[in-house]
Amino acid sequence: MINISANKPLDVILTNTNRALAEVVKDASPKELATISQGKDLKSIMSSLLKQSAQDSNADKTLFNLVKNNPTLKNLSSISQSVKDLLNSLKSDSNPLPLEKTLKNFLLDIQNIKEPVLKQKLENSGVFLESRLKNVQNPQVELRTTLEQLTKTLDKSKIFNVTMLSKDLKELLNSKTISDSSNRELLQTPKESPKELQSISKKLSETLVKLQEHIRGGDVVNSKTFTATLSKLEHLVEPKLLTTQNFKLSSIESALTQLSSQLSTSSNPEKKGLLDALGKIFTALKSLPQTTPTTTLESLMSKKIPQEIKSFVESAKNILNKSDVIFSKETHNALEKLTNLQSPKELATHQNVKDVIANDLKSVLLQAGSEVAKSSHPNQSEILRHIDKLALTIDYHQLVSHLSNSTSLSLPFSYEQLQEGHIEFKRDKENRFYCDIDLKLKEYGELNLKLALYEKNQLNIHIYSNNAEFKEIIQENISSLRSALIENQITPREIRLFEPKTQAKKISPYETQASPIDVGFEVKV
Repeated sequence: MINISANKPLDVILTNTNRALAEVVKDASPKELATISQGKDLKSIMSSLLKQSAQDSNADKTLFNLVKNNPTLKNLSSISQSVKDLLNSLKSDSNPLPLEKTLKNFLLDIQNIKEPVLKQKLENSGVFLESRLKNVQNPQVELRTTLEQLTKTLDKSKIFNVTMLSKDLKELLNSKTISDSSNRELLQTPKESPKELQSISKKLSETLVKLQEHIRGGDVVNSKTFTATLSKLEHLVEPKLLTTQNFKLSSIESALTQLSSQLSTSSNPEKKGLLDALGKIFTALKSLPQTTPTTTLESLMSKKIPQEIKSFVESAKNILNKSDVIFSKETHNALEKLTNLQSPKELATHQNVKDVIANDLKSVLLQAGSEVAKSSHPNQSEILRHIDKLALTIDYHQLVSHLSNSTSLSLPFSYEQLQEGHIEFKRDKENRFYCDIDLKLKEYGELNLKLALYEKNQLNIHIYSNNAEFKEIIQENISSLRSALIENQITPREIRLFEPKTQAKKISPYETQASPIDVGFEVKV
């Protein structure tokens, strides 16, 4: 899941650090400035603005409107185009600048977007730079906390060798470097001895290898594959998937076959009961009529096969709950964190700051601007202009994020058909999520999508387009989209195609329009 922080660092709304705000103040009329604040100079305006923001949102609303209507900020091109323009201006030099490689890595091919990559790009978009630097964690404190949690878990293990490894972790916790780590300001922490870090890293790595060996040597029912397949089967027999539109017998049969195959290699004494239950389910499935999906589904329901599958899933879960703590989710999460902290480099207290500065787009742009200004690059003035424009775009989104109590950002996508786009995410106080996607495609014109996510995985999708050819393409692929969502354990409650004119009238994928929006963020592409 992508986690976006809604924290609003104060330094992004000061005119000397946020050029978008300076641009607005420069172009605002005396009357507009008076509406924002009674102060006559920038310092008092900002001071008054912060004070008013804590009391009411009127000042924020006024300034937000000024930001949205500012001619300079309104005319900023899409960040994808700005990145491409900057890359083109960099290509003329035989000795490429480091910035070129960074920008190429940041420009995403939309077909290759995976959740971990997208999460990383969002974090490094530049909008969160100041907030990330302010909240950067000491890796040694994180190591200590994770080791403490893991040792408490492993102490409950019934496997003798695992409890012995818990003792090794406790010895590691007692080492001077880790035991002396604290939550004080990271940049005030003195540098550690490389030798100490190497020693900690070696001991940690050795212990992690032994723990992983115990996990891999466990029974198949404790494997990630078995758990994932069981979860998939449970999702496939949810009531909302047992409808004519969503029901797919082949998917249920495939999951059952995989589980049967995995259980056949298990040495768990309770596997026989599970295999017997699976055998009865397979027999019942073979007796289903294969005339039409509707009749097959009706027969499936009348024979109460979904209930039999649910009973099997619950029995398998009970076996998993009896498993040793080394196979628990808590152990898995702790090992994942420790794996990312096991090298001396990752344990260095200043490494997190270096990583933020090296990978954040805004930071890279600021550093590159300084380097290019001192260089003799043939396109120096053009490069600086594009860098300045990109930095201004990031400042704009930081300011909008603060004023709208949400998170606004730009993310460059490489997609030949995409002219421009805007994605807005919102969450209400009942933890329902909403997403509006507005795209302008070169060949097919405007495409608008409204998505609403309820409970854990219930999704409504409404699609709006006035291009007849494109609507045919969408209609032909709705069933593929539905299948892909189900495969990823998302239940498509509704996928419908509309004319754009109906969007503003009555039909909405949102269950209720009265739900107050708690927090959100928007992405421009």
